Amino acid sequence: MGFFKREETQGLMINKNVNENIISNDVKKISKSSKTLSLFKEDTIKYVIENFPSMSEEIQRGLLEVSVILENTIDHIEDKSSKLIKDSRNFNLSQEYRDTCISIYEVVENIKGYVKWMKDEGNKETEIKEDNIKENEEEITSQDDIKLKEISENEVNTVNVELEIYKDFSGREPKGFEIDNDIILVDDWDDLLVKTAEILTKQYKQNRNSDILIKPVKVVEKKSPQNEFRDTVIEMLSEYKINLRDFKIIVR
Repeated sequence: MGFFKREETQGLMINKNVNENIISNDVKKISKSSKTLSLFKEDTIKYVIENFPSMSEEIQRGLLEVSVILENTIDHIEDKSSKLIKDSRNFNLSQEYRDTCISIYEVVENIKGYVKWMKDEGNKETEIKEDNIKENEEEITSQDDIKLKEISENEVNTVNVELEIYKDFSGREPKGFEIDNDIILVDDWDDLLVKTAEILTKQYKQNRNSDILIKPVKVVEKKSPQNEFRDTVIEMLSEYKINLRDFKIIVR
């Protein structure tokens, strides 16, 4: 077993204190520098994130792979440093190794911070695009509703013929019907039957079992294919207790 001279032990103590100060200062520098993003110009990478999101993800993956390689490099150098002290007690060279590890670790932290920043920026862009899409869809829906309303009003105003359901429809074709101030456009008599049934089952279902009293109305009796459709509609309206005066058909 060997012994150190007093001067050597003092030197080792001084080296230890110096090493601790160096490591402490370097860790502080790492903490500070990890907050800075110096790999690319910020505007450049933001442009890539905004316009080429798939490539932004590729860059992030590549950077993380580099950080893993650097972490492995640190482990390798640390192993060499430990072996150096164990075999030859070369503390100076060992300290150089450790300083190198600290510098590499600073780069690793910088990369991880940069990747996190890229992810955050990408999430912001995604949220902005989703909000814009939602706003556009709402605007388009609103515009479509306005156009449909204008079309309905224009077509009704152009034809301007409304007949109560109990009147004669011989030789006439429906363009729509009105119930409770709502106008529903139709293609033909078949479509009128379908859409009338939909409206009644959805909006007037509760009427079927109610005590609503409907005043009887005299229906024009004249045989025609159109009046057969009309009579079917009247049967549905009676089942749902809708006053026949409140149901009008818009005809050509």
